[in-house]
Amino acid sequence: MNKEYNIAGFPVVRGACFLYNEFLSVGVCDKSRVVMKVKRINSDARLRKFPFIRALIFVIIAIKNAIFGYFLSQKMQKHKTRVTFYDWLVKSTKFLVGVVGLVVGLILGNMLFVALPNFLTVNIYKLCGFVVVRSMQYNLLNSMITVVLFLTAVFALSRVLKTEFFAYNAVNKTMNALYNKVSLDVGQVEKQSSRFFFNPFSIVILSLVIAIFVLPLFFEKNFLLNLIYKIVLFAIILSTVYEVFIFLRQYDNKFVRVLMFPSFAVQVLFPKGTNTKNILCAIVALKEVLMMNENDKINEKHNLIYEWQKIRERFLQNGIIDESDVDWIFCEVLKCNRAELKSIKYIAPSDLERVLDYAEQRLQGEPLQRIFGHANFYGFEFELNDDTLIPRFDTEILAECVIKEIKERARPLKVLDLCTGSGCIAITIAKLTNAQVIAIDINENALQMARINADKLNAKVQFFKSDLFESLGEQKFDIIVSNPPYIKSSEIPTLEVADFDPHLALDGGSDGLDFYRRIAQEAPNYLTENGKLFLEIGKGQSKDVKKMLAADFVDITSRKDFASITRVVLATKKHSNEHL
Repeated sequence: MNKEYNIAGFPVVRGACFLYNEFLSVGVCDKSRVVMKVKRINSDARLRKFPFIRALIFVIIAIKNAIFGYFLSQKMQKHKTRVTFYDWLVKSTKFLVGVVGLVVGLILGNMLFVALPNFLTVNIYKLCGFVVVRSMQYNLLNSMITVVLFLTAVFALSRVLKTEFFAYNAVNKTMNALYNKVSLDVGQVEKQSSRFFFNPFSIVILSLVIAIFVLPLFFEKNFLLNLIYKIVLFAIILSTVYEVFIFLRQYDNKFVRVLMFPSFAVQVLFPKGTNTKNILCAIVALKEVLMMNENDKINEKHNLIYEWQKIRERFLQNGIIDESDVDWIFCEVLKCNRAELKSIKYIAPSDLERVLDYAEQRLQGEPLQRIFGHANFYGFEFELNDDTLIPRFDTEILAECVIKEIKERARPLKVLDLCTGSGCIAITIAKLTNAQVIAIDINENALQMARINADKLNAKVQFFKSDLFESLGEQKFDIIVSNPPYIKSSEIPTLEVADFDPHLALDGGSDGLDFYRRIAQEAPNYLTENGKLFLEIGKGQSKDVKKMLAADFVDITSRKDFASITRVVLATKKHSNEHL
């Protein structure tokens, strides 16, 4: 979560309201549609930079704009004959309504949370036969009664207003989706938690509960001094709670989650239920305020989360389900990892242009690794060109099997990598073992890329151009490993990567087994006694490949990939006397 992300959301009558920098948006459910209003407000961005002061600004601005949002939502729903009245209320929000609300609130608050608790405490003391003297015990009992009354009032209010302020949890879900970088569509937002940690309601309620216990401890007989003490103390409590929230939302661990519990516990007072209509209302309002800030081009930069959401929605519309694709595009441009991406607020126009170019290429079906020109394999980064396949995650199983075999041997081994491509298998083996590694490929451009990767990773691998074993002479190897082309010729045009991967590295002939026939026939001549063969195979090819190897190999076994598909075949060369 970005600790500097300056956005607040709260429910209004039959809708949702969001405040972000200089704009306030209100979305209201009006029968079958969502009605939107956006208003530019005075920015308080400079004041929010100062710790403790920003808490008071946050609460004042939130209350002021919540009142504005309330009246605006009323205006949006009422008949035209009553619009004038609500226009007056909206215009009066800055002063008149604020003053009236403050006075009425103080009167009611004193009656319910000061006079009534004192009355109950005094009578409980008298009922128990105690002398009524102000003391620590008296203050504690008074505070406990006040808390019970306060939470009861909040709970009752939440139930009375739930039919009007039904978007409370929809706002929380939408805010969670925003900070978790989840696509802002109804289906994804519905899956989010209805508890949002940095909730203005939670901050104010927790501050009031703490104040109820603390303020009675500082009593002054002079009414004016007593009032000043309480105002100052409450401001300190509110500011401290706010700063604690600011600090905690930067982290995510068990200890912090325990400290977050009071915030979530307070939110239980509101019903958890949401429906598609109020979630849609919250989404539209949030998108609107983000878009307005985007058009405003704050600091000539773009809002990263808003741009992320737009690209994500385009991907979903075009059938790209994995949202990590959007993350990786931003990470590639901004040179950060996915964890760091969450802390970035803005993106420069030049970087956004690159992001959009990459996104357009991805929408055309091009794999991200091909777009970026590099891919990760076994923790190493490999450069790619048009003549090299993208190293696949499943191929790591093949490399892992070879590395394990080499480490189990007492002496250094000699390894041959057939059809090396980018060199990912050969280079990985050379980096992680003491084996002597030779790699071959028929494509000179692929070999050139493999040499660049070896130099970049400081790996000792010898590269030769050869059509399988053709140029190897009489060399013998302890291990031969290969990930040869194994796609049927007729299936290549149907592949998603058909327009982007080199066909020479894909085409395994009419049945996909051409290279396995040659390897099964020729490999024994280049293996030492007890030499081992490791082959990656395609889905459903295990039985045929094992049958081909049966004449000259023993101990023929296989390994499955992470999708439980047989992906690797292992075999040991027969002893000479085993052929007799």
